Amino acid sequence: MKHIVPFIIALLLTTTTFAQQANTLAQDPTALGNAFFKALLDEDSKTLGSLISSDLDVISFDGQSVDGDVLIQGVSGGFVLVETGTVADIVTRQYNSDAAVMTGTWKAKGNIQGQAFDNSVAFSLVSAKQGGTWKIVNVQFTPLHQ
Repeated sequence: MKHIVPFIIALLLTTTTFAQQANTLAQDPTALGNAFFKALLDEDSKTLGSLISSDLDVISFDGQSVDGDVLIQGVSGGFVLVETGTVADIVTRQYNSDAAVMTGTWKAKGNIQGQAFDNSVAFSLVSAKQGGTWKIVNVQFTPLHQ
């Protein structure tokens, strides 16, 4: 019985922390964008799938269009590996409480289908409220020339 009480307390604290994080993502497009980049870095396709809309379109480093299902499959299958990634210079503009654009830079190193990359890119991440929850609907990466 002594061991059950600490376990229940730990479970309640974990549940509260998770609920607060989910609530923040539902209300804050900047937190949503940061969670997107963290999911890529962590190779967490499940979280990635929960952050994006069903019609997500990603414009990759080379100008190719990739839909959300392909991105999730690439991450879950190990075809998209981000070894390091740092987001900086974030600016988020929100419109009418149901659309937002987050811009910034992303310095990332990894590989896509065995092709190594080590890029600094400018990004634009568009999110929209769908069913009262923020979802990412479009991401565009533009290489920065150094």
